[in-house]
Amino acid sequence: MNISVLVSSGLAAIYDYVLAHTLFCLVPAFFIAGAMAALIPKDLLLPYLGKKSPKHVAYPIAVVTGLLLAVCSCTVLPLFAGIRKGGAGIGPAIAFLYTAPATNIVAILYTGSLIGWDMAFARIFLSVLFAVVIGIIINGLFRDDDGSSAADTFAKSDVKYDTRRLFYFFSTLIGILLAGTRISDPTFKYATVGALIVITIVITKKYFTKDEVHNWMLESWGFAKTIAPLLLAGVFVSGIVKVILPQEFVAKYVGSNSLSNMFIPVIFGVLVYFPTLVEVPMARTFLDLGMAKGPLLAYLLSDPVLSLPSIMVVSKIMGAKRTAVYVALIIVLTISGGYLFGLMQGK
Repeated sequence: MNISVLVSSGLAAIYDYVLAHTLFCLVPAFFIAGAMAALIPKDLLLPYLGKKSPKHVAYPIAVVTGLLLAVCSCTVLPLFAGIRKGGAGIGPAIAFLYTAPATNIVAILYTGSLIGWDMAFARIFLSVLFAVVIGIIINGLFRDDDGSSAADTFAKSDVKYDTRRLFYFFSTLIGILLAGTRISDPTFKYATVGALIVITIVITKKYFTKDEVHNWMLESWGFAKTIAPLLLAGVFVSGIVKVILPQEFVAKYVGSNSLSNMFIPVIFGVLVYFPTLVEVPMARTFLDLGMAKGPLLAYLLSDPVLSLPSIMVVSKIMGAKRTAVYVALIIVLTISGGYLFGLMQGK
């Protein structure tokens, strides 16, 4: 294949990504991550997600938070970085990292309506289960990195914070992210986002000092300059892979629920980046082309969570060893989940 075609495909992927995700997706995510790192007191966060937090408290909070955010594997990265820097333990932080793109509410409803509710229920159940299992395993393997050791002191602190200001502030920031990515009508989208930005400015001036705002901007810029270049590099590679891998491949090699057929959609999902929700119509296409439901579920469980861009950034945030274990666990669990689901389908 002509090299110029591959380069053009990679550049086109970057263009589409920047056009579709930068303004309303990544920019709000960077600001949210920066706010998490700069404005959330550690003695408020760590009692729930820190080193000594009970698993039955930390993991449900991490999972529920992920369920409420309809973001892709790349958009969740600055949020994950913000949670980690804010003091969250490695286990609950990873549970959040997996849950947000894998099983957010919008994706589940879309899966049910377009593919089938059996697939949607299997997706949400296995995604939540895998998020907790992966978090617990990595937390156990890397006990030297499970959050701030000061969590016990913070948990007993008598210092009280005006948590209402944080609630109002983060509600508007998350509202900007959701409105910008979920409202299809341009007029309504821009009006809603504009109104939320004005409200955010008012809340910021009323409840936060200049030093707090300054720290917020510094943290947000720090996340942006670290993560954005890696994302663009990964998206470029993914655009090339899309051209190399023919779609006719699907019907021929993943038309049954055999264990060997589970590997192909999982590896495809890792190599080829799709923004959140795009995996659902893609899965519908694969199903129409003859993909069995076992491999299809394995694809839906892996594609939103892993991609070349996300792997590169996660490695930067938590190190190569932890990232390798994280990726390996996702591959093993999603293949196993798809295979078991295929057996239950009986065809």
